[in-house]
Amino acid sequence: MSRSGATVEDLAVVLAVSTSTVEGWMSARRTPEPPLLVELARVLKLRPADLTLVSEDDERLHDLRVHAGLLQADAASAAGLRQPQLSKMERGVAVPREELCEPLARVYEVEPGRVLAAWNRSREDRRRHAGSKLP
Repeated sequence: MSRSGATVEDLAVVLAVSTSTVEGWMSARRTPEPPLLVELARVLKLRPADLTLVSEDDERLHDLRVHAGLLQADAASAAGLRQPQLSKMERGVAVPREELCEPLARVYEVEPGRVLAAWNRSREDRRRHAGSKLP
C-alpha cells in the first residue's frame, strides 16, 4: 500500500468492506475469508501466499485452499468430495491418499505432488499434536 500511496480507506472502498475490517487485517486481529484474500492480493498486485507469509515448503492442505481463494465447502464440491471429508484431510485426521490429490490439485491449480506434500505436513502436525497429549 505504501508503494502505491493507497490508504486504508482506498482499500476498503475498492474491496467493499469497512475501514475497521482493513485495519483488523493490517494489525493481524482479523483475516479475510479466502475469496476476499485473493481479491486483496489482486488489488495489491501480490499473490495470496504473499499475504499469508506461508512458503511452498511450509504449506498445509488448508493453505492451498486459502491461496486458491476457496471456502472449504466450495473446494470440496469442485473436487467431487464431501465437505466433512475435506475437513478431515485439512485437519490431518484422514490418512493421505494419492488418488484424492489429483482432483484437489486441479481445483487448487497446483501439481498433485504439492497437494500430497501439503497433506503430509498437515498429517504430521496432527501426529505431533496427538503425541504431545498421550504418554
